[in-house]
Amino acid sequence: MSTPPIPASSGDFARWCASEGIHTVVAGAGDTHGIWRGKRLPVADFLAKIGPGVPFSDVILVLTHSEDTDEGQELVEPPGGEAYPLYFPRKEQGFPDIFVHPDLATARRLPWHPGTVGVLGDFRLPGGAAVPLDPRTVLGRLIERARSHGFDPKIGIEYEFYIFRGDLAALRESGWRLEPIRSRPYTYGVYGGSLDEDLIGAIRHQLAAAGVRVEACNPETGPGQFELNIHYGDALKAADDGIVYKNGIKEIAAARGLMASFMAKPRRDWAGSSCHIHQSLWETGTGANAFSGRDVGHGLSELGRHYTGGLLSTLREFTALFAPTPNSYKRFAPYSWAGTSVSWSYENRSTGIRAIAGHPDAARLEHRLPGADTNPYIVIAACLAGGLHGIEQKIEPAPAYEGDAYAAGQLESVPQSLEEALDLLESSAVAREMLGDDFVQHYVVMKRFEAGKYRQQVSEWEVRRYVEMA
Repeated sequence: MSTPPIPASSGDFARWCASEGIHTVVAGAGDTHGIWRGKRLPVADFLAKIGPGVPFSDVILVLTHSEDTDEGQELVEPPGGEAYPLYFPRKEQGFPDIFVHPDLATARRLPWHPGTVGVLGDFRLPGGAAVPLDPRTVLGRLIERARSHGFDPKIGIEYEFYIFRGDLAALRESGWRLEPIRSRPYTYGVYGGSLDEDLIGAIRHQLAAAGVRVEACNPETGPGQFELNIHYGDALKAADDGIVYKNGIKEIAAARGLMASFMAKPRRDWAGSSCHIHQSLWETGTGANAFSGRDVGHGLSELGRHYTGGLLSTLREFTALFAPTPNSYKRFAPYSWAGTSVSWSYENRSTGIRAIAGHPDAARLEHRLPGADTNPYIVIAACLAGGLHGIEQKIEPAPAYEGDAYAAGQLESVPQSLEEALDLLESSAVAREMLGDDFVQHYVVMKRFEAGKYRQQVSEWEVRRYVEMA
């Protein structure tokens, strides 16, 4: 039996919390990296903040991933400092407050924390205007753009992740030697999956209680690697669910002395972790799947082809949004299950875009480039931006590729480094028009900082290879 929805009006929400024994609300929003930044508030204090918003220093939009590393907390500064012409949190302005305006439609129990509800929202400036860097706001604008054409976007997310023994402190003490909960892969194995059903079953059930419906799960091709597929739904809810999914899995694992990791490529000889995005547009008036080519057999509709053409025409320009860290590009290898070329086909997992169109209601496109380290708001926004560009410009894709795309020398490759991908994103007129100048430039600056940090590192491999014989 399905759980009744949490009321989305403040008065009914307050009464529901009182009747259900809810005493704490985790309120916040996703940052550029897809980290859920938030505060815990007593219910009464949260209710008082629904109108004005929950205050946060805008410094949270220039934090990097480095808060618990030997490098300490790092803040990214805009080039030119105070002279930078676009919106960017900066020390010259003292990092003032911005406000998360809670969306009660996102309220869900967090059953791994007793008496606790989580609520997501959008970042706003003190006067109420949207923060132009906010990934949820950027996605919301693209959803409205799709609706202006008469379509509702539907999204299904497939995240893969590893589970390791120990916490971060233990990992540091071990010299960063990762120990997965299984020493070998059990790819789709029922027996292998059963070995960890106590943990994975608990994750499934607690995510379901948090409103994230997992429709299937299985062990993947790396040791201790899993895939839990989220049932498709409206694009904004899919992204909200993605934030809760990643955060929830990490917290549930941590409570058992384990670490869940969505790193794209945790070790050279292990499978990478992907975030395949299934997407389709549905007619607002009729509720019909607009990608279904009912008059042309199993093929996509004309609209679906144009959407595909847009995805392909922006794939290289948007790669930095699909592969947001230097580590992401180590996943791009032949026969890695990652889309590594500007290509598409029907039911072909070697191409960048896989079309599934055998049944009218299931017609969709699967984007196979993104990694598990992606921000769900940004990766869905990038897909919609490319697809809508294709529809608006009526871009016809190249013929569907037949055969092994990994072995095809003539297909254009995706960028092979974050630096190359960022150069393409920065110069993309489509990205700036669809996502906004402020967002694109901030994203480029943030990720260039990360790429610069990566270039400065000296790896164990380099020492072993060169220390004596160079």
